[in-house]
Amino acid sequence: QKNGNEHHYVYYRCTRKSKTITCTEQPVRSEPLDEQLSGLLAQFALPNGWGDWLRQNIDKAEREEQAKSDTTLDKLRGKVAHLSGKLQRLLDSFLDELIDRQTYLAKKAELMSEKKSLEEQMSDIALGQSAWVEPMRQWLDKAVSICSVAQNNDFTAKKSLLLEIFGLNLFLTNKNVATRGDQSQISPLKNPWQALRAATEKAAREGDSV
Repeated sequence: QKNGNEHHYVYYRCTRKSKTITCTEQPVRSEPLDEQLSGLLAQFALPNGWGDWLRQNIDKAEREEQAKSDTTLDKLRGKVAHLSGKLQRLLDSFLDELIDRQTYLAKKAELMSEKKSLEEQMSDIALGQSAWVEPMRQWLDKAVSICSVAQNNDFTAKKSLLLEIFGLNLFLTNKNVATRGDQSQISPLKNPWQALRAATEKAAREGDSV
């Protein structure tokens, strides 16, 4: 200004180039854009108490799954030990010449195949044991952080969350942020954020609390 004061304004514009489509949207100031993006994020914020309640339920489900897996693994270990005993007795019978070589090899192959199948089951259970827990906890941490992210000025954090929630389905029309397509039709398995939004909206309508 003539009096020496300086003002800085940040504008955002389309940078996604296309040889066939010309973007006609005008640049938008950072302040109204930030306000709109924060409003979108706020729609997915967890109600008070939900974060702690969900963590407790994740921990409970993990313990129950762990106990169930341990019980199954114990049973499988018992079967493997039983087969190992049968293999040893089979070998003893062969060495004592109680059975011929052909019978020994055929029975051994049968028992080894059964033992291998049991060991593979044990390996699958051990690898898959509570595999969903850590990703679920990470997702919950992001959901809990939405309120603080929406209220601060960290555009990078907002962009990261919005990209995860909406993918590339956000666009500007007349300087207003809009979504492309009906997000509610996306499967919750593919986008749990929509399931969260539906649950919070239902709770708000019904006046439920955790």
